[in-house]
Amino acid sequence: MIATLARRSRRAVSNSRTGISAVTLGIPASLIVVLAIATPHFFLSLQNLTNLVNQMTTLLIVALGQLLVAIVAGLDLSVGSVISVTTCIVSSDLSPALSIPLAFALGAFVGLVNGYGIVGFGIHPIIMTLSTMTFLQGLAYLIRAVPGGTIPPVLTTLASGATLGVPHALVWSAIAFFAVAALLYRTRFGLHLFAVGGQPESARLGGVPARRVAISAYVLCSVLAVFAGLFVAARTASGDPAVGVSFGLDSVTAIALGGAQLSGGVGSALGALTGTLSLALVSNGLNLLDVSAFLQSALKGVLLIVAICAQRRTAVGL
Repeated sequence: MIATLARRSRRAVSNSRTGISAVTLGIPASLIVVLAIATPHFFLSLQNLTNLVNQMTTLLIVALGQLLVAIVAGLDLSVGSVISVTTCIVSSDLSPALSIPLAFALGAFVGLVNGYGIVGFGIHPIIMTLSTMTFLQGLAYLIRAVPGGTIPPVLTTLASGATLGVPHALVWSAIAFFAVAALLYRTRFGLHLFAVGGQPESARLGGVPARRVAISAYVLCSVLAVFAGLFVAARTASGDPAVGVSFGLDSVTAIALGGAQLSGGVGSALGALTGTLSLALVSNGLNLLDVSAFLQSALKGVLLIVAICAQRRTAVGL
């Protein structure tokens, strides 16, 4: 039964269950062409492209974690607060040997709390993760009321600059992207994620530990948010209790633009990448055109609505 389910999962993932379509690939391609024509001297400059990569990195890492949760029909709005708390912890007076493992331990614990609350006690994902988001945001302000502190030099070195012409931010993105892609398409756990998200009852009857898989997705999501928080702290060279506020909804928007279906069973690492690129291009282009930040926020909301409304549920999951 499990072998049959695995074969069905592979066929599903290799076909339409990735969510990749001409639209998800066409949106970033079209934006690149439009921006290259509208602002050729600015958009195509090396400085701007480097800034674009730096802006994308944090959101991509968070979106990849959000993707794992979305595949099992979940949602995690607490990722932004995890980022904020992470920057506050690593900018504290603790040594890097203690602060970095502490941040990852806290992230894993938050994922466990979210997972058990949603899977074990049946709390709706939005309610559960909003609760942890609120708690973590308060914790971030308790640790550091205002931006500041000192980031370990080893982190700033790993996140800033370039090696052999390759920006370090691109390395962080590549590590997260290929790790999640390998997890989804090269492991039994990845097959279980799609099975649980697409047909949870069939997966359970087929011997898949559905509860454990779903909880693990939330843990991995929070751990990736910690990874993103380390990058943010290193890039800004300080801790900031409010730096992660926007990433909760932005990560949901990114994966939705990339074809992931929030009702589960559909999504891909490539989709998360294209969705993140689309969102980053929109923000970058509006900044180049000197559009108000408030209007940018409103536009992101419109993009999320459009992306969700465009999802069709004629064939759910596997």
